[in-house]
Amino acid sequence: MSDQRELSVRPAEAGDLDAVAWVWRESALSMDGVVPDVPPLEKLRSRVDAELRLGWDLYVAVRSERVVGMLAIKPSDALLDQIFVSPAEQGRGVGKALLDVAKAVMPMGFRLRMAASNEKARRFYEREGMAWTGNGIHPWTSIPVHFYGWNVD
Repeated sequence: MSDQRELSVRPAEAGDLDAVAWVWRESALSMDGVVPDVPPLEKLRSRVDAELRLGWDLYVAVRSERVVGMLAIKPSDALLDQIFVSPAEQGRGVGKALLDVAKAVMPMGFRLRMAASNEKARRFYEREGMAWTGNGIHPWTSIPVHFYGWNVD
């Protein structure tokens, strides 16, 4: 039995939100390069609720009944806002499955921003057909970021 058959992606439910915050935090702490100050779990959990109220469409990747990844998109803005995979699940198809959902939901294209120092994420996005569109500074953390787009001019 392969890992892919065990993996599913579905819209998040209320009972998933604590696990979403945990995956977000653990993945952020394990990023390549400069890791910005990652908020405590409780703060990220509150942010999940706030972002849902502000329009996130939230999906979870589930393996063996456990949330192992999260995808937050804003289709009306053509934005992939957050994508995180549990460190233990990285390299096992979870990120690709989540990114495929974003591509299916936003077939006309979307943009995202990522920490410029996160080489693993850069390689992943480029392997999955995303194109670098520019550089900038993150509005909250002031770290350098790269902008990527999929199916955009």
